[in-house]
Amino acid sequence: MRLMPYLFLPTVALIAQAPAGADLAQRFNAELPAVTQMLKELKAPEALNRVQGIIPAERPAFNGAGPKEIGQSLDNMAGLISLYRLSANVTSENGLWEKAVEIQERRLRDAKATLSDLEKAQGPIAAQWKQVAQDATDYTTKNTARQQELTAALKAVQDEVAAVNANQKKLDPKSKEMAELQARVAKFPQEQAELDQINAALPVHKQNLANAPKVAKMLADNRKEVETMIKTAEEALDKARKAVADQKDEITRFNTEQVMKKVKIAGNRNWVDAVLRSTENITKLGGPQQQAAFLSRLLFLDPSNPGAQKALDNLKAGKEPFPKEAKPAKKSASKKK
Repeated sequence: MRLMPYLFLPTVALIAQAPAGADLAQRFNAELPAVTQMLKELKAPEALNRVQGIIPAERPAFNGAGPKEIGQSLDNMAGLISLYRLSANVTSENGLWEKAVEIQERRLRDAKATLSDLEKAQGPIAAQWKQVAQDATDYTTKNTARQQELTAALKAVQDEVAAVNANQKKLDPKSKEMAELQARVAKFPQEQAELDQINAALPVHKQNLANAPKVAKMLADNRKEVETMIKTAEEALDKARKAVADQKDEITRFNTEQVMKKVKIAGNRNWVDAVLRSTENITKLGGPQQQAAFLSRLLFLDPSNPGAQKALDNLKAGKEPFPKEAKPAKKSASKKK
């Protein structure tokens, strides 16, 4: 039977520095180098002690007062997600896979709760901008042509009055044309006021039309960001749960086979011993950090296992987990005299 060790060590990297309000992102960036160095030095318990105090007891309140505050809240949540990921990684390297699953579950719950908060915050903004865009469309459609019409009409009145005053155009004071011109002059202030209003409002509505798609994209990007948080949290949780379940199933199958062979079972000891007997189950994992992480898992399953403890101690001392012991030199046969 092939015994397969299971590890889930998610990759952790610095996240982009967030604005001043997003202190959790800053906290993650500040803690990551030290924690990473501890793990490289095989100081997983010390790393665990450090990360246990960096995650807040509760998810920070989501501020949906406006786009700026929403952005800051999302940055803060990105920092919290990274802290969860780091904490789960360190917990896993200490062999506490079940505890790492709990951290991933909390990560997913908080990500989903953030999406709910985001929807509540962005719903009114989306509705407002939908109405703004509709109003801007209606106003622009209605008044663009009216702006051109008024501009042309008022210029025509000004030109005709100027022509009459300069005697370039003669009109009989009692003529119909003079009456029509006087009527147009009388309407001039009203039409000028209407044109001034359109000239002032039209650029605003056009700018709103230009901004509406940008706002919609921003809201969509915000939602996509949180949906990505949820998706990656789901994937991490599934992977963590699978690692625990697969290992549990393997131990159960192994123990069942041993019982059928009339071998006495002592908890997880039989399986752990079998894993250690095939030393490549440890040595093939890669570097000392990965090997130490799996040995910590074996010690979690069988805390008093001397073989696992010795292998881990060897790694921490800078040795191979299973150093080959030098064989005593053979004594040369004494020559007969």
